[in-house]
Amino acid sequence: MNHIENKLNQIYRCHDILDEKVLNVIKKVNRELFVPKDFRSFSSTDYSIPLENGQNMLTPSDEAKIIQEMNFDSKDSVLIVGMGSGYLTECISHLCQSITAYEIDDDLFKFGKNNLDLHSRNRHKIDIKNKNITADLREVERYTKTVFTCSLNSYQAYLRHLATNSRSFFFINQHNSPYKEGIIIEKTRNGYTEKKNIVTSKTNQLMD
Repeated sequence: MNHIENKLNQIYRCHDILDEKVLNVIKKVNRELFVPKDFRSFSSTDYSIPLENGQNMLTPSDEAKIIQEMNFDSKDSVLIVGMGSGYLTECISHLCQSITAYEIDDDLFKFGKNNLDLHSRNRHKIDIKNKNITADLREVERYTKTVFTCSLNSYQAYLRHLATNSRSFFFINQHNSPYKEGIIIEKTRNGYTEKKNIVTSKTNQLMD
């Protein structure tokens, strides 16, 4: 195990990331390769690394908590809204059948695409789109698992488009707070359930 993997393992275990599937992913994906060059010394710290145009990477503990709570499996088709650096996309690609990642910001799209083109072991599984998901919400219906790394005022507009027997992660804006609350929505044929307080982050809001 290299130095970065060891430090990330320590961070994950301190945040109750105990799922061996998650811990094994960080052994396969070198986070440093997905971090902007000027911040590579921070790649193994629990720090929200700046990206282009005022965006930020999620912290390693937030990324791992999302992966653990989403419980990806080899049959899942996954949608990520907010590809960013491509790191979370690459991690999830090791746990699912296929993955589609949307990124609306042109500069981030180029950065994330370049990272995945150069460093992904599962590039054949990953379809990336420089588009805004709000232009076609019906697209969401195709996936068994969905992850929004950007924040929303409410998930209600997306709820009817989520597939039956799907699981979705959303960051929801909080009144008078810069922090967004991460929640999990489980949708079944009989309705849906909500699990709150997965993580908190200062992630940016999705543009309509």
